[in-house]
Amino acid sequence: MRVLSIAAMDANVAKPPRSLRGLEGVLVKMFTKAASVTALEQLSDSFRLITLSGDKLRGVRWVPGMKVQMALGGFTSRTYTPIEWDGERGVTRLLAYVHGEAPGAQWVRGLEVGVSAPVFGPSDSLDLGALARPGLVFGDETSLGLAHALRFTQAGSQGVSIVLEVTSRSESQTVLTRLQIEGVTLIERKPDDAHLSELESVIEQQVKARAITAAALSGKAPSIQRLNKQLRALGLTSRQLRTKAYWAPGKAGLD
Repeated sequence: MRVLSIAAMDANVAKPPRSLRGLEGVLVKMFTKAASVTALEQLSDSFRLITLSGDKLRGVRWVPGMKVQMALGGFTSRTYTPIEWDGERGVTRLLAYVHGEAPGAQWVRGLEVGVSAPVFGPSDSLDLGALARPGLVFGDETSLGLAHALRFTQAGSQGVSIVLEVTSRSESQTVLTRLQIEGVTLIERKPDDAHLSELESVIEQQVKARAITAAALSGKAPSIQRLNKQLRALGLTSRQLRTKAYWAPGKAGLD
């Protein structure tokens, strides 16, 4: 594992991103928490673990499943789910899935230790602490951080089934192992979403075998819609289902 790190630094001496100038720079300073990149770990070809530190991150209320937004420049931002948050030390970590050439991917690839990375949030998104047990968490590569954050709920990850649709089972399993996340079912994508029938079969088995009483669905919007419909047919109500689409085909990025 390639690791770049420095000791936690005062955010005031972090190198500012060149793109956050003028009005954008003023607004970012007003509405975000100053932080800087203090470590970068390349967990695999497509996954990068980002550590952010700063005095403004101390004493922050964080609930597993909350989101933050990162300013990329050009009045563009992307949303991430912190995998953990240490309010005493003022440190949080993000797991970024890097693919394609979208602004978020370019931002992650271009990060260096010492660069300023102001944080907007955290704010409410999926409250994993409110997920009843036995529960189900569904997602994809963009949900690996959510799966890691689950361990920081009061009940931990016990009693929760995690099912993810992924492009590469081997790469995703490598990252899960590095993050010490166990018991995750990985369904590899197939052309034209042909894997979704297998996914539905696995979900149905989990619901019936474990008497699932609640589910949190994240990741790709069309997959969420399909599984939401299936879970309702299996008897779960809208109160028992929480959904958060992280992305959708053809769209630049979802909040």
